[in-house]
Amino acid sequence: MITNFKGQLTSANGYIIRSVALVMALVIVFAGTAFAAANEPYTVDIYDGSEVSRVETSKNDANGVVAEAGICISENDKLILDGFVPGSLSKIIICRESNIKFTDANGSTGEYRFAGRVGEFLSLQGIEISEETKLNVSLSDICFDGMEIVLSSPCAVTVNADGESVEVTSAAENVGELLNELGIALGEDDEVEPSADTPLSQNLTVNVLRVEYKSYTENEAVPFAQKTEYSDSMSKGSSKITQKGVNGKKSVVYKEKTVNGNVTETSIESEKEILAPIPQIKTVGTHTGGNKGVIRNSAPISELKMPSKYSIGSNGVPTSYKYTIKGKAAAYCIPGGTTSTGKKVKPGYIAVNPKQIPYGTEMYIVSDDGIVYGYAIAADTGGFAKQGKFVVDLYMNSTSQCYAWGSRNVTIYVLG
Repeated sequence: MITNFKGQLTSANGYIIRSVALVMALVIVFAGTAFAAANEPYTVDIYDGSEVSRVETSKNDANGVVAEAGICISENDKLILDGFVPGSLSKIIICRESNIKFTDANGSTGEYRFAGRVGEFLSLQGIEISEETKLNVSLSDICFDGMEIVLSSPCAVTVNADGESVEVTSAAENVGELLNELGIALGEDDEVEPSADTPLSQNLTVNVLRVEYKSYTENEAVPFAQKTEYSDSMSKGSSKITQKGVNGKKSVVYKEKTVNGNVTETSIESEKEILAPIPQIKTVGTHTGGNKGVIRNSAPISELKMPSKYSIGSNGVPTSYKYTIKGKAAAYCIPGGTTSTGKKVKPGYIAVNPKQIPYGTEMYIVSDDGIVYGYAIAADTGGFAKQGKFVVDLYMNSTSQCYAWGSRNVTIYVLG
């Protein structure tokens, strides 16, 4: 039994020895395969700020890979190895120790040196980020030199828009961002108070103003102007309306601004004249010689017929003339005589100083006290010209007329 047992033992031992040998052989094979795989080159992309380096390496250690790429890191720098798997296409991110600024929800700002992601920095500060917390950067952002991290706490804000008032709590950065959160869109002409770039603050009230513009046209009267003219054919102190004023008409285009349905502003876009106004003319008398008006219904003393190219207005004086001469006029009578220009004497052919009034000059003469001598032509001269007392000498048909005339102040309207 013992022999048999030993045999069996011997036989079993042989089997065990063969099994151990097989296992050892397999271990050697697998170990060789693993060693070969571990030393096979693979690609690693190294991100260092804005620079990316690609290296082919067989190293399994990230620091060794970075060193093999010739990139130096300090003891305060940090490697992010989320994407590093030895033997496979990998990436290593280098976080350099940087100067950053951090402003907390209370508005306190501090300066720090840190290497890593924003979320890691906030965790070191004992800050937990909730859905209502507003952060100006992403938690996954890598800190860089000069970075500013601003944490905003929610603000209670009242928003008045479209006839409704809503109280909300928001960590939006400014009014415009708050309106976007609430889904309140602004039209092209709409306004918001305060402006969209105003930072949110506690108990702020935001008013959304719905603005519309519309244009309309109206016809309006154009008031006539008041003009004053002066006439020496009327006594000083007298006046009358010689032309009645008439209003004109214009088309006016108005632009109207409404805010939340209420008109707040109206302006004129354009104007166009449809009918020109006619000015009202007031004629004021200036004559101071006691004239009480031209005798319009009496026949002129002159016997010359006025050419049709001239006309007398309703006020008894020519409607058009070159200029006027004021002065004294004498009277003379030479029955059957001849003028200096060879014309037979006749009321209307008058004597002048030819140096002042050339022969042939056409005139219309009215005395200041209203006697109409009428149409006259410069055709004669006489001794009065040397005296210098009179402007003209008017021919009369009789000496009695001359005595009746005497000398009078006259206005001479020079026609041509």
